[in-house]
This record gives sequence, structure tokens and C-alpha cells, in this order.
Amino acid sequence: MKLRKYFLLSCLLFTIAAAQAQQGPVYKYIDAQHLSKSGQWPKSTENYYRIQAAERQALTKAVQTLSLNPAGISITFQTNSKNIAAKWKLNPYRVMGNMSPLGVSGLDLYGWNGKKWQFAGVGIPSKDENSRTLIGNLDGQMRHYKIYLPLYTELGSLEIGVDESAEIKPAAPEYLNQKKVVIYGSSITQGASASRPGMAYPSILSRKINVETINLGFSGNGKMEIEIADLLAAIPADVYVMDCVPNPSPEEIKERSYPLIAKLRRLKPDVPIVMVESIQRQAANWDNQAKTRLTSQNAEFKTSYDRLIKEKYKGIYYIKSAELIGSDHEATTDGTHLSDLGFLRMAERVAKELKGIL
Repeated sequence: MKLRKYFLLSCLLFTIAAAQAQQGPVYKYIDAQHLSKSGQWPKSTENYYRIQAAERQALTKAVQTLSLNPAGISITFQTNSKNIAAKWKLNPYRVMGNMSPLGVSGLDLYGWNGKKWQFAGVGIPSKDENSRTLIGNLDGQMRHYKIYLPLYTELGSLEIGVDESAEIKPAAPEYLNQKKVVIYGSSITQGASASRPGMAYPSILSRKINVETINLGFSGNGKMEIEIADLLAAIPADVYVMDCVPNPSPEEIKERSYPLIAKLRRLKPDVPIVMVESIQRQAANWDNQAKTRLTSQNAEFKTSYDRLIKEKYKGIYYIKSAELIGSDHEATTDGTHLSDLGFLRMAERVAKELKGIL
């Protein structure tokens, strides 16, 4: 009888232990707004918009809407938790044909390995409200981590989860970049078609040369309106990168690029400006109409650069299309937007330019 009771008690304890193991870690959550935010200007403790209401009033409605996507914004923190989780609310969950759901609406976790930021895990989305463990079974040492936010969906809220007994707090100052690079452009700048948020080239660039990047890529709408100069000048940048050739027509570039950059130079006379041609779109290798448009776009941009230099505008640099993503035709997802390989190559080329400037 005693043996039977012992057996039943053992079974009960085993069942309880198994059930607890299946449940996984028990988390406490902290609002990510209480941690260290980068990539947003001006910074807000109320939202994850790239541009706040007052700053976006003069912009087109399309740009205002796209500015609500938190592309390029990251949350940095330190914790000794053995597990890291996240709960995030999207407004709403989106799927795009040329991107992974993770890139559009997910989270991307990096950890500081002692020398650099290293990829650690992801939060894969499936609906408007998501809850995921990003990484588990860590060693429990106090380390710094960084989470990149969705590229193409408005983020309503984000909470970071750690073990109940763990500590979590904002990043130490030395883990936050002091120099700021502002990048204005198209869907390529915003992050199409990165597999995950941290692989958009402004974010790769940030990790490569230890700068804070402000991602002002507006999908289909980086069209060089003159009002953009005021927006850019309001941000205390160390360098401006103008990666804005893909969206406007050749005629719009001819009309708008010189006035835009000349105004930005007058507003910020001492801040370097890097002008970047459009990447080589793969259809232009076959489609003659696409080839003519692309060639004309870059030619008009180069004409504006030459005029600026001739008129003695200082501190303006130029990167040609052929230097950006290689010549093997393997760096895009859909022929127009970059894959992770294309973003890495582009980040390396822009990083080389910025290292010389900074």
C-alpha cells in the first residue's frame, strides 16, 4: 500500500513538473518606452512614430501616413534575464507580397557580444496582438540588447518580458551612439525587402560605424518636395544622406533636386550631405523603357550635383549607382527592392563614404 502511494505521489509530482516545463518561463513585462530609444526624432514616450505631429504637418498625406511606421527605430536595454520575450500590438497586422511578415510587422533582437551587435532572435507576428519569446536559455549575465521595430506597420505598443527575478533597465550611455546620420529616401531606405527589421541598410549602417541613423525612407513617396529640407534641417544631424532618386520622375528630379539640396545646405551650412544615385533596377537590364527612366533619373541627379559643386557649395559628396549593390544581379528580392545581400552591400558602400567624412 505504501509503495502504491509513493508511486502515485511520484506520478503526481512528475505531472506537475512536466506541466510547469511546458508552460515555460514566467515573465514580468516593462513598457519599452521606459528603456532607451534610438532612431526617432523628436523622441516621444507616447508613440513609435518616426515624425511627430507638429513636424509632419507640411508634408504630403502619404508621407504623413508612412511616418507612422517605426522603420529604423530600436529599443536598447540591459538585462540579466535568461529569457527575453515581447508583447506588441500592431495597427494593424499587415502582409506584403514582396516582404516577409517578420520584416513588415515583426521584431528583431540583437545582443552585444563584447565586440559588436550580433543577431540573437526574432518575434514572428501572426495577428494584431502578438506575444513571443525572442530568445531563451541565456547564461544570466548582465548584457545589452537591442530590438528593431517593424518596418511597415504602425506599432501601437511594445512590452519587453524578462524572468520574474531578473533586472531590466535602460542602456548605459556608452551603448548609445552619439553621432547621428539622417537618411532620406524611398522604400529601399525604409527597408523593402529586408527579411527582418535589423537588415534594412540604415540599421546595418548604424551597427557598422556606431552611429544613430534616422530612417526617413517613405515607400513610393520620397519625391524631393522642398518642404523636406525644413524637416531634415530640424534634426541635429552629423551627416545627411539623400537616397531619394528612385521615386521621382526624371522631370521631377530636374525640377526639385537642386533647390532641395541647395536649401538644405543654406539651412545647415556645416553638415556634410551625401547624394546617392538610384540602385540599378534589374528590369532596366531588359526593359528599354525602364532603362531610359533609370538612366535619366541618375543623370538629372548628377547634373544637380555638378551644378552645386560649380557654384562652390561645400561638403557635398556623391555615390554612383554602379558602386552600390554589385554587378552579379543577385542583390534584389523582386528586381527593385533589395534582399539582405543587397542591403549589406549598400550599407558597406555608404559606410565607407561616411567613415571618410566622420
